[in-house]
Amino acid sequence: MLKNYYEIRSWLESFIPYTYSKENLGFERIEYLLKLLGNPEKKFKSIHVGGTSGKGSTAFYIARLLQFSGYKTGLHLSPHLIYLGERMQINGKEISVSKFCALIRGIKPFVEQMEGSQVGKPSYFEILVALSFKYFADSKVDLAVVEVGLGGRFDATNVLQPEISVITNVGLDHTEILGNSVEKIAEEKAGIIKKNVPIVTGAGSKALKIIEKAAKAKKSPLIKINTRLGVRSLKSDMNLYKSLSIDIVRHTHNLFAFSNKLLAITAVSELKIKLSRQIVKKAFSKGLEGRLEEVDRGVILDGAHNVDKVRFLIHFVRDTFLIRHSREGGNLDPRLREDDMSGVVLVLAFKKGKNWKKMVDLLVRNLPVREIVATEFRAVTDTGRFATLKAEEIENYVKSVHGIQAIVCRNSQESVFKALNVKRLNSNQLILITGSLYLIGEARTLWYLPPF
Repeated sequence: MLKNYYEIRSWLESFIPYTYSKENLGFERIEYLLKLLGNPEKKFKSIHVGGTSGKGSTAFYIARLLQFSGYKTGLHLSPHLIYLGERMQINGKEISVSKFCALIRGIKPFVEQMEGSQVGKPSYFEILVALSFKYFADSKVDLAVVEVGLGGRFDATNVLQPEISVITNVGLDHTEILGNSVEKIAEEKAGIIKKNVPIVTGAGSKALKIIEKAAKAKKSPLIKINTRLGVRSLKSDMNLYKSLSIDIVRHTHNLFAFSNKLLAITAVSELKIKLSRQIVKKAFSKGLEGRLEEVDRGVILDGAHNVDKVRFLIHFVRDTFLIRHSREGGNLDPRLREDDMSGVVLVLAFKKGKNWKKMVDLLVRNLPVREIVATEFRAVTDTGRFATLKAEEIENYVKSVHGIQAIVCRNSQESVFKALNVKRLNSNQLILITGSLYLIGEARTLWYLPPF
């Protein structure tokens, strides 16, 4: 008997493999589990959101646009930062701890039944996806916005038959599973395209060609977005769209956030849902937690965990805190407003297998870094245990390549306190905590108490 949330979390984590590979992907287990649960995924309409970067924020904005348009809206996100129930929300509210625990206790006998079956036991992620779908079905949501976990083609969420699909963009991430080129990864992302189901994408160049080919094969209407030029093919009211997009540009200082909002508004418009300025303003008044989030004055949390996301993070810091910059050679001018800050203190942790050296290079070369605290996260991840990179590897790299002596602190929360102590000596410094959403989740508990 699972007595409380902590026991339930431990039980769920027992389904996480020590390593993760392509063999862990597929639909046999999730389809078997969903069938045992009465196929809840067939009892609500959905919007499926994939892509390399920004898919969580885009899903979040779509859900808010729907919510403020009067729809009872479910939202499935992954990973969570602090509380497992963050993964399943209705109208912006996480499932309660008591309801979450009750649903897990209800699903547990079916999971145990699978362990002795031909398909074998489900994964941690598959159990949580099934739980989200059951929660949405039981709650009779009008629409559920579902973020892809990894890739797309063989992701557990891809059992859905959505009203519309979104592929935000395509870049290099999870290359050990999805492939080591943009083209290969695009093929996996394009796997969420369903026959005759519209697909919205902000992908470009090589990836766009792959998506266009897949959409044509599935006879799926393709809506292509260029974040600098707007929508090139939009069936809804263009005049309304243009006026709304102007509002987005006016109130968004970061190109990445602008792209996510543009994708969200286009996806909802394609469902023939009328959006007023008031709805858009309310929906975009709040961002997703742990993404470009200022939790305290001069303390930024951002879960950037690939090269593209780090580039956008740098632009955000530059646009928010830097007075002058130069795009020549891809470098930014690290001259600061003296009254804003006098340098950046980085708190870094990375998941193994990421292109973390390139991320460090970008941060150090394009921001006025004064101090680095190298740390580790303790959390187990959806795709494996003991996934954190050793802090000493970060320390050795920044010293040998950039000549910076990093502070090593393996406890992520203690590392934040060390950064805060550095900031106390100079209150104008900016603390930037980044590199992994798992790090962000642990750091965020210093400002926000979990509900359990």
